[in-house]
Amino acid sequence: MIASRNRKLALDEVLAEIAAAPNPPDAQLLRAWTAQYPEFADDIVEFATDWVEMEAPSGAPLNDEDVDLVVNRTMSRVQAMLDAEERPASLTDLASDIRAAGYDFDAFQGAIGVDRSILDCLIARLVLPATLPARLVSALSVSLGRSLDAIRDYLRLPPQAAAAYRARTRPRNAQADFAMLVKHSALSDAEKERWLAEPPDPSLRE
Repeated sequence: MIASRNRKLALDEVLAEIAAAPNPPDAQLLRAWTAQYPEFADDIVEFATDWVEMEAPSGAPLNDEDVDLVVNRTMSRVQAMLDAEERPASLTDLASDIRAAGYDFDAFQGAIGVDRSILDCLIARLVLPATLPARLVSALSVSLGRSLDAIRDYLRLPPQAAAAYRARTRPRNAQADFAMLVKHSALSDAEKERWLAEPPDPSLRE
């Protein structure tokens, strides 16, 4: 009985923290919450989908088909994350981890705010770790449901062979400065400015 009460109190605290957000959590936040509290994963997903079902545009009637579409997309993303529990404890293959987290590459590059050329370089570890912004490391952590240390350990690994991933904006077999990749990317000028203003992750500095 005591253990049951303690679990309920812990779950209530988690749900209360989620409920304090101004909007229902999206797939990324759900993945982060369920990764942080795997023992409450089913409860968190149920709470979030109930919240989505109650949301409707201001002044507009609730459209069941629209709600079902949002809920199904959210559930499929979260379920993909839950199914990925068989992933290795350490991150060694970013491309596989992206797919295991329920993304295709186009969706993932949108989730972390980069273009495909930068994503290719991250996959092949062709970016100088010391130049990577802390915000990007955090975005990778949240999107993949991995710890910050796991992401940093991956980014510190040696580059992969250029034949495996052909990034579009750097010489083969050479790691490039993140700022250089941003400047030569297909991102908008505003997106480039935002990334170039971001400070590097101090934990990745050599």
